[in-house]
Parts: sequence; C-alpha cells; structure tokens
Amino acid sequence: MDAFAKQPQYQESKIEDEPILGPVLMLPDGRIQPLTWFERLLVRLHLTDARHLEMRYLKAAAS
Repeated sequence: MDAFAKQPQYQESKIEDEPILGPVLMLPDGRIQPLTWFERLLVRLHLTDARHLEMRYLKAAAS
C-alpha cells in the first residue's frame, strides 16, 4: 500500500527515443505520438518540452 501512496495521480508526458520512430511523445494515457521534423528541432534546441507538445496535440484532438 505504501507504493500506491507514493505514485503520483497524474503521469507527465515525456519525450523518449524509439528505435524505429526516433524521438516520440509518450502521452500519459499510453499513446505514442511521433514528432515532426520541426518539433524534433524545437526539442533539441530546448525551445519546447513535452508538456507544451502535449497541450498542442490535445488541443488539436479537441477541435
């Protein structure tokens, strides 16, 4: 029960490197979103992060 209490309720999205797809956005619900060339560039230059990319994809899905 201690392990359950320490686990955060909301898991943050993160950027991971997949062997075939390259850098991808791992969403909290388990979906994998491949990044475009421009998004990869922004991540590499530290101009955006996983949280901002997640908001962009969730906003596009809601429209």
